[in-house]
Amino acid sequence: MSKEPSKRSKITKRIIIGVAVALVLVYIVFLFITTNFLGNNNLVTETAYHAKAYDTIESKGMVVRDEEYLQSTANGVMVYDVSDGLKVKAGGTIATAYASQEDVTAVQKVEELDAQIAFLESLGAAGSSANVGIDTLNSQINERLLTLMQEKNSHDFGANMTIARDNLLTSILRKQILTGEQGNITQKIDELKSEREAVKATCGAPIGTVKSTYSGYFVSKVDGYETTFDTSKLDEIKASDVKNAKPADIDPDAYIGKIVHNVNWYLLCPVTADEATALSHSDSEVQVRLPSVLDEPIPAKIIHVNTFNDSNESLAVLQCNYMSDALSNLRQDNIEIIVNEYEGLKISKSALHDDEVTYYEEDASGNDIEKKERVQGVYIVYGAELVFKQVAITYAGDDYIICNENPDEGLLLNGSTISLYDKVVVEGGDLFNGKIIQ
Repeated sequence: MSKEPSKRSKITKRIIIGVAVALVLVYIVFLFITTNFLGNNNLVTETAYHAKAYDTIESKGMVVRDEEYLQSTANGVMVYDVSDGLKVKAGGTIATAYASQEDVTAVQKVEELDAQIAFLESLGAAGSSANVGIDTLNSQINERLLTLMQEKNSHDFGANMTIARDNLLTSILRKQILTGEQGNITQKIDELKSEREAVKATCGAPIGTVKSTYSGYFVSKVDGYETTFDTSKLDEIKASDVKNAKPADIDPDAYIGKIVHNVNWYLLCPVTADEATALSHSDSEVQVRLPSVLDEPIPAKIIHVNTFNDSNESLAVLQCNYMSDALSNLRQDNIEIIVNEYEGLKISKSALHDDEVTYYEEDASGNDIEKKERVQGVYIVYGAELVFKQVAITYAGDDYIICNENPDEGLLLNGSTISLYDKVVVEGGDLFNGKIIQ
């Protein structure tokens, strides 16, 4: 015969159930408060910064110039008097000939000593005329050391790094002069001058010179492509002509270099049919990147887009007039044609969401009517809450977008969009406009 539960047992069960229900209610209230008022501690944000993006066309291109070989008119060992890419006049001296390599070495040593003497004399003049303190020089040294490191990290080992190195050395030597660590600079200059005179005495006189028969830009290197294409017939060249181009069989030793007659030079870029159409409809003024010789893009102009019925490819012909030592020797390179440039605020694609924005429209009676519409935008952290802002996307990459900071009037429903330095939410759950966060 079974026994009925005692009254105490029933009361105990009711108490346990009541406590359990209360705990569940407390937990539900806790979740509601933490979700809607205390925020989500797992929010991840990023700061909106200015950035640029580009539409580019890539091509393996060839450089064409109006070039003419320059033959040597003197015998002996040559020393160039001008650097590649520098402008020369007709009749100007390109190189000087010496009887032996020993003479050339002595001439180069004299030039090196002249540069050292001029450098030290300039330091002495600056040290005696400028009232510069140690703190100023220390600050200058730190800044110039940072500049040199930046040039090194950017793998720029050309003129910019040389300038950065020389500037740093100047500041260090000026500090040493000021503190007495460098010793007597006048004595050092006198020693270099004595050495210069001794070296100069061993140097034989020049036995001849090479002068330019034309005015233009001098380039010391010849490669056999100088006469491959006629710059007066650029509109007749096919993409296949560029791909199949071979250098002429020449003896480089027979020439002292070449003269580029015109400041304008050209890039021949094979492109696809779709790329040719895009270039034909784009602005003629573009920029090009030549990554093997330059870090920054240079301006160019589209002068021809050659398309032929018997070819699947077209040829874009770009005109440039920017000149430098590196560019003067460039013949072939992987070229990036920058068709369009976009500038704005860069944010991750993961920040994009759809939400409602509220705006007002005036009805026929002149009354403001509140309306809501769902748009694309981002959540930003504004104080202790989330604020939803509509965005105007101008460029979309694989994992980021560029947003217009000042879109045209009427594009934004409520006139509000993302701003520079906004903290944009890129990760987090249960996001909505007005949510209170910690």
